Order: sequence, then structure tokens, then C-alpha cells
Amino acid sequence: MTHDATTPMSGQYQNLLAPVIKANKLSAANLETLVNFQMSALQSYVDIAIDRMKAAAEISDPASLQAFMTSQAEAIASLQRKFVDDARILSELTVRFKTEFDQLARDSLSVIK
Repeated sequence: MTHDATTPMSGQYQNLLAPVIKANKLSAANLETLVNFQMSALQSYVDIAIDRMKAAAEISDPASLQAFMTSQAEAIASLQRKFVDDARILSELTVRFKTEFDQLARDSLSVIK
């Protein structure tokens, strides 16, 4: 008798929690994507900084200073492009995350109605 009474409650509980479980899974997947992007971007910026430090350490005379300054300007332009590209990628990720959560919310609301 007790089993018969808890079965409908269990089904209702599952229906109530299904959207929450989906949201948690979506959040975890999106967080993983975001962290991977950020770690990759960080590694790129660290590599650029180390490369520039090594280049600065090679300065030994006015000619090498001039060459370094020229390469520094090129590196800054490249870094600016990377910032813009990374901002675009981050924006696209944000839009995708929002779209996925909006769809989840619509799906969850349609189940409630």
C-alpha cells in the first residue's frame, strides 16, 4: 500500500526536478567550456609575455634595441588583435549559453502548463 502511494509522488518529484537537473548539467557543461577557453587564452598571454621578456633580454646594443622596439610594436598589434578575437569568442559563448538557458526555460514552462 505504501509503495502505491509513493509511486505517484516519486513521478511528480522527478517531473519537478527534471528542469533543475537539466539546468545543472547545462551549467556544468558551459562552465567547463568557459574555463577551457580562459585557460587557453591565459596560456597564450603567458607565452606572449615570456617571448617578449626573452626578446628584451637579448638587447645588447642600439641596433638590437631598435629591432626589439620594432618587434614590440608588432607584438602589441598582434596582442590587440588577440584581445579583440578573444572578446568576440567570449561574446559568442555568452550568447550561446543564454540561448541554451532560454530554451531550457521555455521547455520547462511548457511542461508546467
